Amino acid sequence: MIGIRGATSIEKNEKDHIIERSIELYNKIIENNNIKNIIAILCSVTPDITAFNPITAIRKEFKLSTVPLMTFQEAMFEGSKEGIIRFLILCESDTQNFIFLHKAKELRKDLLESFTDSI
Repeated sequence: MIGIRGATSIEKNEKDHIIERSIELYNKIIENNNIKNIIAILCSVTPDITAFNPITAIRKEFKLSTVPLMTFQEAMFEGSKEGIIRFLILCESDTQNFIFLHKAKELRKDLLESFTDSI
């Protein structure tokens, strides 16, 4: 079992926008990985995302009624970005390609910079 991460951003706290971005992120993760069996999906959202639960969009759109799904509120720290939806798909797969879309691409840049600084 492995974990495949993904993140996206929203520009407005509106149900349709959250649904659109959540479905887009999940599709990109599936397209870019050879997932054989999904064990569970964890989702985190920043505290400013309140209009709709992204994991509900995924459950309905992809008919994941038998997969355990859970959403958490992301902890916020100094410099944390707002409007971020993150997925962690626990699965059986022979690939592990993480996907970062829209403003969430900046998260990878920040992560790589902090990793390089600590070496």
